[in-house]
Amino acid sequence: MFKQFRYIFLVIFIASFSVAQAQRDTLSQEVEVTKAYKPTISDANKLNSMPTIEETEHQKPTFNYNINSVPVFSTFSVNPLKAATIETTKPTTSTGYGLVRAGVGSYFKPYGEVFFNNVNSKNSVFGIHAKHLSSFGNIKLVGGDKVDAPFMKNEIEMFLKYMFQNSVLSVNLDYKNDAFNYYGYPLNAVPEALLEDDQTINYFGTKQAFNKGGFKIALKNPTAEMDEAAFGFNFDYNYFGTKTDQREHFANFTANIRQPFQIGVGLLDAGVQYTMADKITPRSDSVVGNRSQTWLFAKPAWYIGNETANLKVGVNAWFIMESDEDSQAKITPNIRGNWAPVKEIINIYAGIDGNYQSNHYSKVAYENPFVNPDHDLKNTFEKIRFYGGFDGKLSNKTNFKVSAEYSIIDDQAFYYLNETYYYNAAYNPAPLIVDNTFAVLYDNMNRLKLNAEVFHASSDKLDLLASVNYYSYKLDEQTEAWNMPVWDANLSIGYKVNEQLSLSADIFLIGQRKALIIEEASLFSSSGPLYKSNNLDTVFDLNVKGNYQITSKFSVFAQLNNFGFQKYQKWFGYPVQSFNFLAGVSYAF
Repeated sequence: MFKQFRYIFLVIFIASFSVAQAQRDTLSQEVEVTKAYKPTISDANKLNSMPTIEETEHQKPTFNYNINSVPVFSTFSVNPLKAATIETTKPTTSTGYGLVRAGVGSYFKPYGEVFFNNVNSKNSVFGIHAKHLSSFGNIKLVGGDKVDAPFMKNEIEMFLKYMFQNSVLSVNLDYKNDAFNYYGYPLNAVPEALLEDDQTINYFGTKQAFNKGGFKIALKNPTAEMDEAAFGFNFDYNYFGTKTDQREHFANFTANIRQPFQIGVGLLDAGVQYTMADKITPRSDSVVGNRSQTWLFAKPAWYIGNETANLKVGVNAWFIMESDEDSQAKITPNIRGNWAPVKEIINIYAGIDGNYQSNHYSKVAYENPFVNPDHDLKNTFEKIRFYGGFDGKLSNKTNFKVSAEYSIIDDQAFYYLNETYYYNAAYNPAPLIVDNTFAVLYDNMNRLKLNAEVFHASSDKLDLLASVNYYSYKLDEQTEAWNMPVWDANLSIGYKVNEQLSLSADIFLIGQRKALIIEEASLFSSSGPLYKSNNLDTVFDLNVKGNYQITSKFSVFAQLNNFGFQKYQKWFGYPVQSFNFLAGVSYAF
């Protein structure tokens, strides 16, 4: 408990000191939270000028888990960017087309990234983004073994946004490849049997790769006010495949309709989703096969009020048809009220809703890449969620949010590791061997979440973003909410020293978690499975970045990752790289 409060106090102290220093700046300036450099057009209220490309020095952290040191949870709800807008005349000076970044780092890590964005057209934007990051280093496990833990990430995206009248039509094509090893093993030294060439006991040392490609077509009207009729849609298709031969097709179509009436506005989000996964082990059968699901959903609602006070009342409804189970229907309320006692300064909100979550194959694979490759998870039903809070501005430079929510959830998935005896004539006595891919168990859960967030910016010099979450869990059967933290926090600070030099730091903290190993009963024992609870230590991850602008087009950068020198584990048995660095050059063209 003392260690947890020590970490929380560190975040609060640094945040308080930084805000105090920033408040000395007397400039008055509106601040919008921005995301990492990416040529794109965001949602907004008005359209009147085209976007420009600039190299972003301080980027919002990426929270996807990799073997290298990266943050593992996303907690801050970043405000949306204002929209890219359309000018009536072309600019007289060139704003540039893109950016090239390249570098190398420790753990034999090459990196390259390209952004291209053509904004010379009056009504359209075309762009390409490509990235490569890989590592070929070793990692030392808790049991003392040094193991190969390479990974590779490749991605490419092409997008087109075309603006006509008051609507924006967007088309995205993307492909990404994630390759890695099942390199982990918990607690003890890796058993001798797993070190043999071509062992088939479990997936230890096996190579895996995820390949995902698809497209998205969307139409929306970002200028329409709430009391104006509007229509939009999203259509997504993705194909996902693995090196272990699993395949998935995913398609989703959603229509968004808004129609004003004499009293109030009618809202409807409705559509269909289809998923089909092959070469998995369905829960209803032990034979490898396939599973398909077709979802029909509708979320009608009625909205009344204005910008100062408004109320939305509706329902969320799903009808699910599955290939290996009976069809089922789910429904939850969808109610939210907002009141702004001081417009644009403070907003108070509260609501009741729920969600039926599709745990389709690729979603689970990206959530936990070390889950057993032939997994087939139940869908999770958040039967009801009560939430409320308030957000607003402490000043023109400081935004804040405080919120609380309480959810009642059925079939929450929890990951654990199996431990079994390996009976083989070459080994006497038979060794106990832990699988290094995760199985899944389920329980019903009530969850309380408390959240506080602050964003502060002082002119063009200092940005500060802080977030703290606290969680409490109550389960029907399990003694712990396996792998889920009691609290987490993050603090990001960006400081522009001068026109050439920019620095930033990110601190990520995750409270202690519990991980589970289930020892299966032996052939000579009459007792049942043995549940073994294990502690995952508090995570402290410090990352420091710097960028030096040599000319208007040429710059150099460096980043120090996991400066806390902690080999923390996102998933039990899988430590991340300890302190590592990446350095390189950037060229804007």
